[in-house]
Amino acid sequence: MAASPIDVRRVSGAELQARLDDVARLRVAVFRDWPYLYAGDMDYERGYLAAYAASADSVFVLALDGDNVVGASTGIPLADDDAVMTQRFLLRSGR
Repeated sequence: MAASPIDVRRVSGAELQARLDDVARLRVAVFRDWPYLYAGDMDYERGYLAAYAASADSVFVLALDGDNVVGASTGIPLADDDAVMTQRFLLRSGR
């Protein structure tokens, strides 16, 4: 039996909204396997990803095996991120 191809695509809008819990579950699973990063849970991940979903300029690139999210990369403009992250960046950059 041939392996199914992985579909890699950028998602936004309604498709992004529909995939938030899938990405949150993936993040929880990854961080459970790599606990030195942090111990996430679904509530935390939903809150974390909400800022990304609210940003018109965020990016979600998903790796899909059929309908299953098996990989994800996310990005958000610094201006749309939370104040804590923005302050850390400005402090490190000397601004």
